[in-house]
Amino acid sequence: MKRGPEVQVCVILMESRELFSPPEIKVTPSRVIEGDEMTVRCDTILDPLRGDTELHFAFYRDEWTVRRYNVSDTYRVPSSQLEDSGKYTCGVRMRFGSVRKMSDGIYIQIYELFSPPEIKVPPSRVIEGDEMTVRCDTRLDPLRGGKELHFAFYRDGWTVRGYNVSDTYRVPSSHLEDSGKYTCDVRTASQTVRKRSDGLYIQIHGEDVNLKECL
Repeated sequence: MKRGPEVQVCVILMESRELFSPPEIKVTPSRVIEGDEMTVRCDTILDPLRGDTELHFAFYRDEWTVRRYNVSDTYRVPSSQLEDSGKYTCGVRMRFGSVRKMSDGIYIQIYELFSPPEIKVPPSRVIEGDEMTVRCDTRLDPLRGGKELHFAFYRDGWTVRGYNVSDTYRVPSSHLEDSGKYTCDVRTASQTVRKRSDGLYIQIHGEDVNLKECL
C-alpha cells in the first residue's frame, strides 16, 4: 500500500508575559516623624518590550483615596502629621486598557516629634508677691534632640508671652489679677508642628494676714 507524503505539524508555544509586576509600596524615610516630608512610592517593573506603555498610579490610606490616578508613581506629604498614619496601598493601571493591579498594604506610623505639652507651676500654692514660674513641659524625640522648639503662654485665652525658645514664663511678683486659666503652645521654628496644652487654673492667693501678725 502506497503511503502519502508525511505532514509535519509544528506547535508554537506562546510565552505569557506580565505587562508589569505587582506593585510594592516603599516609604522614605523608613521612620517618619511629625513634620518630616514623607515620600510613598508605588514600585513596579514594566515589561521592557512594552516600554512605551503609559502607567497610572493611585494611592490609598485605610482604603480611602489620598491621591487619584495620574502618571506619577510617587505620593508626597510635605509635612507629615500623626493623622497621616495608616495602612497604605497603591494601584497601577494602564491609561487605556483593562490591566490593573493592587499592592499589598503596608502600615506607616508617623511618630511624635514632641509630646503634647503640659503646664506645670511650682510651688503648687502661689501667694501674692511670690515669684511665679509657669513651665511648658514637653518631651522631644531623642533622635531629634537638636530640634529647636518655640513656646508661648496664654491666660484666659490672651497671650501673656509670645513665642520664643524659653519653655518658662516668669512673673517676678505675682498679683491677684495674675490668677486665671493658663495654657501653652509648642511649635517648631518652621511652624510645621504645633501643639497646645490642656488648661490649668492658677489661683494667686492673698497674703496670709494672720501669719504676718504672728511674725
